[in-house]
Amino acid sequence: MTTFHSLTVAKVEPETRDAVTITFAVPQPLQEAYRFRPGQHLTLKASFDGEELRRCYSICRSYLPGEISVAVKAIEGGRFSRYAREHIRQGMTLEVMVPQGHFGYQPQAERQGRYLAIAAGSGITPMLAIIATTLQTEPESQFTLIYGNRTSQSMMFRQALADLKDKYPQRLQLLCIFSQETLDSDLLHGRIDGEKLQSLGASLINFRLYDEAFICGPAAMMDETEAALKALGMPDKTIHLE
Repeated sequence: MTTFHSLTVAKVEPETRDAVTITFAVPQPLQEAYRFRPGQHLTLKASFDGEELRRCYSICRSYLPGEISVAVKAIEGGRFSRYAREHIRQGMTLEVMVPQGHFGYQPQAERQGRYLAIAAGSGITPMLAIIATTLQTEPESQFTLIYGNRTSQSMMFRQALADLKDKYPQRLQLLCIFSQETLDSDLLHGRIDGEKLQSLGASLINFRLYDEAFICGPAAMMDETEAALKALGMPDKTIHLE
């Protein structure tokens, strides 16, 4: 259902130097229409320089009646991300499509699962909603996040992830990998790719123990990590790509 509604921007929060989180207020009559499964996205529509722009952005927070949030990261030549950074402010309205997409997971309170998320850069956006909602809804479940960035300063949702780790210290494992930052462990330095997962599988993580895996990031990274997870023993049907 490709229905757009005019939603008011409730707040705009900086995440990094080149990324912001935009939260929209959802009035009561539209709250059911904007109920989402963690991992889904919103399509935003706006006019910029005389042209209509439409872009999809993943929902980045757990469901709360009355609001819905997406993260927008600037990309080179990205017209909508430029528009978002320069023009979107609290109190203005945007045309926002109801949630769409098949990626993600719908947590179930009675389930006890072990889940894996692999994200690079802005690929963390849908993962944050999936992880937070799952840990909140499934009190016996555990989540591991492998998250790659250039540096700690370019890491989106750094504080939100730290807060989740503080809230669920025994149920959330965070492995942050940086390609342009010197670390004590070589295992946590470099890019997330097939070789990196093989190294993690040899020394730190038993990938066969996970019930589901979710991957989001650049296409090459997703292809390599999917192949590596299969080689490490995860069944194809348990691996989900954004």
